[in-house]
Amino acid sequence: MRTPLLALVLFLGTSCSRSSAPAKAVGSAQPRKIEWIEDDPKRALSDARSAKRPLFVETWATWCHTCLSMRSFVFTDPGLLQVAERFTWLAVDADKPQNAELLAKFPVSAYPTFLVVDPALESVVARWVGSASMDQILAFLKDSERQVQLAHSAELPAGDPLALLLRGYRAVQAEKHEEAATHFAAALDAAPPGWSRRSDALIARIEALEKSGNASACVDFGLQAMEQAGRSASAVDLAFYAMECASKLQGGDPRLSVLRKLALPRVEEIAADGEAPLSADDRGEALALVMELKEQLGDKAGARAAAEKRLALLEKAAAAAPDETARSTFNWARANTYLVLEKPEEAIRMLTASEAALPRDFNPPHQLARVLFKLGRHDEAVAAVDRALAKAYGPRKGTVLGLKADILEAKGQLDLARQVIEEQVRHYQSLPDGQKRESAAETAIARLKKLGAGATP
Repeated sequence: MRTPLLALVLFLGTSCSRSSAPAKAVGSAQPRKIEWIEDDPKRALSDARSAKRPLFVETWATWCHTCLSMRSFVFTDPGLLQVAERFTWLAVDADKPQNAELLAKFPVSAYPTFLVVDPALESVVARWVGSASMDQILAFLKDSERQVQLAHSAELPAGDPLALLLRGYRAVQAEKHEEAATHFAAALDAAPPGWSRRSDALIARIEALEKSGNASACVDFGLQAMEQAGRSASAVDLAFYAMECASKLQGGDPRLSVLRKLALPRVEEIAADGEAPLSADDRGEALALVMELKEQLGDKAGARAAAEKRLALLEKAAAAAPDETARSTFNWARANTYLVLEKPEEAIRMLTASEAALPRDFNPPHQLARVLFKLGRHDEAVAAVDRALAKAYGPRKGTVLGLKADILEAKGQLDLARQVIEEQVRHYQSLPDGQKRESAAETAIARLKKLGAGATP
């Protein structure tokens, strides 16, 4: 069961990488340094095939803070220009219907996920989940060119770590997660010391173990690999994955306590290391995990001190952001931290200003509605969530509808809540393949039954 502090830390928004400016979609951003094809997979595949270049695919969402961080602060780095002409670049908003077919073919389960696709074979040859530094992305891209060559081999060479990664990616695409975990383990074993791909291979393995349903093996790997990811965002993601798996262990399993005590100093050290290649968003996530771990270990004063550090970091980053879209990267984390520190009016002021600055973006009013709901200001929360619904689309619209139903139920307006849940179910069921949310639809149907709705849509 989550602690009160942890509930406040996590109730707003979703940590995307586990789980870092949109060019033209939400708000206005600085000019991109690379020529991106936005939300047109067929054109991008055709262009890549004609040019005989690999296709780099950025899958992102407007509500994903890590996605916004990557778009605003990594993909604008001129260092990437050295490989710009060697790839075709596609960015897909995972909530837009025109991208559903691509997502059905190349499924992803966390945002951002970066794919390199061989356009001739239309298969994934490389995959990166979560945040990355510019140097990590460069190494990933350069290795992926070799993996395109390997994909055309009649037989993949034994013992080549990149070939073993490719086997793992193929298994992921086929949703064979146990097999994928085995290939990723072999790649890690075969890799030389200092391998540039170690951190993303570690994340690929622990994600595959989690998706295979093997929580015990996932925790054991997290304990074993904690020191292997270096001082990177991937190290923090590894700890998040391990903690999530640990939450599924049977009560009293001693590994949970061991994991907390091992992860805390590791993540705290990374968060405090100013030389570590972390974005402000990454560092804020590390401090969020420090807050959670300290609270779980009974150190309430330490958890509050970590929250104060987090807020100072996020406020500085938001003030220095180049535009409003980049600034919105930090909205949900700032709002959460304001609530933890019992400063709700600051959260409301910040989100209200963001909504005014980004009138096309549904995320500020959605986040504002969550804050107001948490504070029991239900009428204001309904008004805010309705503003968000007027702009929301795709799978995320279902989440916004769920929040409106929560607010109405809290107000005692059960008939209206049922109507909204019915709309939510219809919405989830209407989504195209690649964007289907079967489990979310089932949860909404179960909620209708609990409220005594009778027949479901």
